Amino acid sequence: MVVCNWIPVLEPLVNTHILMPTVCASGRFRRSLWLSLALLLLGFPSMILGQEARILEIEIQGTSELEEAQLLFSLESQVNFPLDRQRIRQDIRQIFETGLFRDVHAEVEPLDDGYRLRYVVEERPRLLSVRLEGISLLDLDEIREKLLLRANDIYDPFKAGQDQTMILDKYREDGYITARVLPRLEKESEQEYRLSYVAQEQPKVFLTDVDISGTKVFAEVDLKRLMLSAEVDCFNWINSSGIFQEERVNQDLVLLTQKYLQQGYIKVFIDKPDVTLYHNPEYSRVELSLNLTEGDQYFTGSVNVSGDLLEPEAELLEQLELKTGGVYNPFLQNRDRAVLDELYQERGYAFVRVIPQTRINKDNKTVDVNYRILQGEKAYIGRISVAGNTETRDHVIRREFEVNESQLFDGKRLRLSQENLGRLGFFEPGLQLERRRRPEEDNVLDLMARLKETQTGTFQAQIGYSDVTGFSGGLSLTKGNLFGNGQTLRLSAQFSEQDVTNEYSVTFIDPRIFSTRLSNSIQFSHRRLADSTGLERGSLRENTYGTSVGMPVYWRDLRLSVSWNAVDRLYDNEGYNVFKRSIAPTLTYNTVNHPIFPTEGIKTSLTLVQTGTPFGGNVQLREFITNYQQFWALNEAQTLIAMVKGRLGWLQQMGSSVIPPEDRYRLGGLNSVRGHNYYAIAGPYGGTERIINQQLTSYIDEFGLTQTRLSDKRTAGLSFDELGKLKSGGISERLFNLELLFPLSRDERSFIRGVVFFDAGNINAEPEQYALLGETEPDFFDLRRSAGGGVRLITPLGVLRFEYGVKLDQRRGESPDRFDFSISGLF
Repeated sequence: MVVCNWIPVLEPLVNTHILMPTVCASGRFRRSLWLSLALLLLGFPSMILGQEARILEIEIQGTSELEEAQLLFSLESQVNFPLDRQRIRQDIRQIFETGLFRDVHAEVEPLDDGYRLRYVVEERPRLLSVRLEGISLLDLDEIREKLLLRANDIYDPFKAGQDQTMILDKYREDGYITARVLPRLEKESEQEYRLSYVAQEQPKVFLTDVDISGTKVFAEVDLKRLMLSAEVDCFNWINSSGIFQEERVNQDLVLLTQKYLQQGYIKVFIDKPDVTLYHNPEYSRVELSLNLTEGDQYFTGSVNVSGDLLEPEAELLEQLELKTGGVYNPFLQNRDRAVLDELYQERGYAFVRVIPQTRINKDNKTVDVNYRILQGEKAYIGRISVAGNTETRDHVIRREFEVNESQLFDGKRLRLSQENLGRLGFFEPGLQLERRRRPEEDNVLDLMARLKETQTGTFQAQIGYSDVTGFSGGLSLTKGNLFGNGQTLRLSAQFSEQDVTNEYSVTFIDPRIFSTRLSNSIQFSHRRLADSTGLERGSLRENTYGTSVGMPVYWRDLRLSVSWNAVDRLYDNEGYNVFKRSIAPTLTYNTVNHPIFPTEGIKTSLTLVQTGTPFGGNVQLREFITNYQQFWALNEAQTLIAMVKGRLGWLQQMGSSVIPPEDRYRLGGLNSVRGHNYYAIAGPYGGTERIINQQLTSYIDEFGLTQTRLSDKRTAGLSFDELGKLKSGGISERLFNLELLFPLSRDERSFIRGVVFFDAGNINAEPEQYALLGETEPDFFDLRRSAGGGVRLITPLGVLRFEYGVKLDQRRGESPDRFDFSISGLF
């Protein structure tokens, strides 16, 4: 667009009106300008300088009445306004930027008492259709959804170029790097065009060979494992391994350089990659060659801190990781810089500058480092704003801030605020708090939280089979951030072929009651199941309801909660009904960085459950529970995650009350000791143990006839009272899980992850049971162990878990392994 200066309109002596172009947005102005100069040369006198030129009429020529009305409303120039070249220039720019016109210019016509201002426009053609031709290797529906230009839109060459780039990028992502896409515009009439994107598809390009030369410090295979560009392998049909992408090669150069820099090879140099492309009819292949010059290894020389020191230099140096004599690592240097930066920002120095000054000593291969600190002035927090939260309400976000408006700036509390927002699980990772310095107040910083919301709903489906319950399954639905208020609603239902007839539960969680630090949860569940204890009490209906309240204590990550629960177990035989009333205080320490996909942090808790006296019911017992779980990211990309989990529990009988069979501990299944059937680890008198020790025995029935039956051979000779002391399940449990989660592709965005695990656990019953059965009570480290692996596949339907566990201590009568499958997802 060409913007031309405004020229005063010439008023001739004769009674003739001259149309004088003044400002334009196309090359057409050049022709009109020469006409105006010719009129000047013919002797038209200039207008009297100083006379105010007012606008009497404004019209737009070349568009519909509706569009004309809309454009007139948005103009800077209005009737009775002085004729102003700046306004006209702004009007032309504004009309042109609507994207509806390919040519805009202004004309001014003199009237008796003023001027008529006319904007002449030439509309861009409309698109009758937008077609995709020759595209067979990509998802057409996905491409159509991303197109910027559609049928009936005004044609915009810039958007057409963006669409062309989008399609090409999609081809490159899928490995078709030699494919071409060309836009084709067909003219149906002056104002109607047809647009087509025509693809010339080529075979997919695979990376078949990667060669790295010049390596002495690291083995070539170790460097290949680090690279995103992977040679084609057996997993190619389910992930993108082996597909050649230029972007990945550039990322590989960065990863390899970082690897050497971390070990002190600061002079490392990688030559331009040598890429050789071979064409075949069905596919093309690439050979990639990299040549490295490693250089010498450098160590850290002297480390100093200078400038504006708030603490003695020795105390500051103690907080740094870079030490004299160690391998020089520029990434540790950056980390130390951040430590010093936060130390000063915590005290209000928001504009502090920590400048690492390095000196490379080639003679002794050392690097001297001096951190020069310029503290600047203290700053205060101005306005705190939030953007990008379409569902989450502002108060839910603002209550997570550890800083307030008009408060002295605190960089540490600002970082904690950012962590708080991340822990909510409502926003995509990588959210940032932007700082904006006020131009009129240098020491005031406005904060802006730019957020991008993520899916906060989950569903989970589970299918299983065991000898006890037959086929079983379950479905749970959880909606976090309910109505944008940060609350959680969880619904679940389970079924089984034999044991559990049906079960459902409802849970509501409010993490911040009235935006305070108090949290609250309310839950209710109902289930109906058959009596699996062998006591012939009939079918069971169990109702559970309760509530809890929690609050932080002392540290921000430490919470104290107290819950009240009531359980009513109603049998067909009413004499066995159980009524439990309990209070459970819990102390929880939680630093896990994400509630669904954690990569680091610890979560541990201690719980005491007091049932019965003085809270009512007909069950008297006490339970102690402790849980510990920790996550580690084992690589910089946080794709290799280790997890360790432990749980200990004790049940203590109080008075003459008997611990209900349903409350006794049992282990086994997908969420405890994999490789075992659900609840199969049930103590010396559990179902599995009874099956292993069963034998055929004879007895005399009430009619004097000899009958046979299967019974536990260990119970032979026990009295009726002694048999009554034998119960399935235990009064103490210990469970330990170790997992390693890793990507099955070198692509960090891979949707397929592998997992390997080791599980161990066991339960103990009352010592008297072991004595009656002639068994030895297991000690704390006598555990049932299993190991295995699995695949977790992230699909549009959800996260599919396929896990296979093998018993490491298989016993007689037990199956050697077990396969589990479950589906969970996000919405």
